[in-house]
Amino acid sequence: MRKVNLELPKFRLELNFRFVKRRKPLIDEPIIPSVKTVNRKYRRGTLLGKIARHLGDHKIARKIFAGNLAALFIAASLFPAANTDAFAQTEEIVIEAETPLSTQKGTQFPLENYRVNQGYNFFHPGIDFGAEINDPVKPVKGGSVIEANFTRDGYGNTVVVDHGKGLTSRYAHLSEIEVGVGEAVTTTTEIGKVGLTGRSTGPHLHLEIRQNGFALNPLSVLTK
Repeated sequence: MRKVNLELPKFRLELNFRFVKRRKPLIDEPIIPSVKTVNRKYRRGTLLGKIARHLGDHKIARKIFAGNLAALFIAASLFPAANTDAFAQTEEIVIEAETPLSTQKGTQFPLENYRVNQGYNFFHPGIDFGAEINDPVKPVKGGSVIEANFTRDGYGNTVVVDHGKGLTSRYAHLSEIEVGVGEAVTTTTEIGKVGLTGRSTGPHLHLEIRQNGFALNPLSVLTK
């Protein structure tokens, strides 16, 4: 576009002429242009803006876009009725239980009276609960005993309970073990007593909780 101003002072008139060159649709050029091409044709704007302007001027690109948009609207108009019927049928389904549903009790702390002597961290994958020697220890959740023996890895007398779905709990440094491997336990079962067997500087219970072998912070799992 070019602009020409013609001033006539004698008559106090100003004439403005604008010559606009109409851009012809691009047909012979490729739909996806090169960077050099769009920079040569369009002086202003970002690269993405120049490409968008090129596609808008390209006759074939406009036809492709219009055809795809029309196909999208036609396809969308075919499915809503079928989907609506499916949802309506789902809402009418009623499931009746023959027996009342009961909620399983969650987790619990393994000791009635305790204090946290050492917390969970990368080098200590559990919690040390300080308690009196021979205080009863109960599982944090019902399950099956998969380990009940004296270990030589520093845990001393140890009980490990499998709670299902990859969740296990370990109780270490016990003075006594009161369950056997394969025994089913609940949150009321006494599985051992607080002791100081293994590497221990005083009577306490070392508790570990793992999910698929990965240690979890017991305080994030146990019911407050």
